[in-house]
Order: sequence, then C-alpha cells, then structure tokens
Amino acid sequence: MLLESCEVLIGARSKASLRCGHRQLRDRRSEFCSFGWNVEGAGSATRNTARFAIAFFLTGLAAPGLKRWIAWFPEPFALIQAFVAAQMIHFGCVALLHTQFAPGDFHISFGEVVITIVGFSLVVAAGATAIPRPGQRFYGLAHISTLYVIFLILAADYGEHPVKLLRLMLIPVLLAMLLRHLPRRSERGLSANVSS
Repeated sequence: MLLESCEVLIGARSKASLRCGHRQLRDRRSEFCSFGWNVEGAGSATRNTARFAIAFFLTGLAAPGLKRWIAWFPEPFALIQAFVAAQMIHFGCVALLHTQFAPGDFHISFGEVVITIVGFSLVVAAGATAIPRPGQRFYGLAHISTLYVIFLILAADYGEHPVKLLRLMLIPVLLAMLLRHLPRRSERGLSANVSS
C-alpha cells in the first residue's frame, strides 16, 4: 500500500529527476574508476556533482520565463527536482570526501554544522515544494523563497570566488534570474512577425 502511494506520488513527472540521479551516480562511479578511490577521485566527484546540480538549478530557475517563449521547454518543477537529486548526490560525495578521505580525524565545527543543516534544508524544501499545488499559496511562497535564497547564495559565492575565472559564473547565474522574468510574447508582436 505504501509503495503504491509512493509510486503515485512520484508519478511520471518526477521520472526525469530519477533518471538524472541514476545517470549522475553512474558518472561519479566512472570518476572514481578514472581517478581512483582516493582524495583526487573524491575531489573530482565533489566538484563535478556541484557543477551538474548548478546547471539543473539555473535551468529550473529560468524555466518559467523560457516556458512562456518555448512551449516544449521542460516543466520548472521537474528541473528543480533534478537539481535536488543531483544535489543529494553532491552531498554524499562531500561527506565521503570529508570522512573517508580526510587527512586527519574527522572534525566539524559548530558553524559548519549550521551551514550544512541550513543548506541541506533549503535544497530539500526546494524539492518538496516544487510541484505546484493550486489554491495552496504557502507552498508557492515557500518554493519561490527557497529558490531566491539559493540564487542569492550562488550569486554571492560566485561574485567573491577565490578563483577569478570562476567569477564569470556570475553571468549565467544572473542570466537565469533575468530569463525567469521574461515577459509573455505579445500577440501583436507575433502578428507583425508573420506579416513581415
């Protein structure tokens, strides 16, 4: 009974995020095969899972605006759920890097615990509120709030990144927010394009 309700809950719309998670697990396994079961392999997997997750987040963030112009563009909630799946794999790689491959004994400060819990909670909240629930404004507000907080974290992080070349990632981050707020295509503009 519980399994059937979970399958209904997941539904066809979330299968894209499940495929994303499976594909990313396969890719991380190949990184460990390429670099070895060592610090380099774990570091590579950690960096690449973060980049993969950010790509889904930025696409999901821009999706509402792009959907107004491109009818076949994927639904925003599917892209955000794919981001959550990719981010969970990233969290696993980070945990592996800092436990299995840590140079010394495992130690985490109180500030790091707080940051980890807040970050994990934001990602889970973004995924839990991603599916639209008409008539329930709380979920919509919670979803938009989590997306904007994650956006602000990315913008602040890339704006001050120690690797100067990675500061250029601020451009796609800001572009995703700009694309999110694209206006609808006007009918008058469409008819002018057809008559030309």
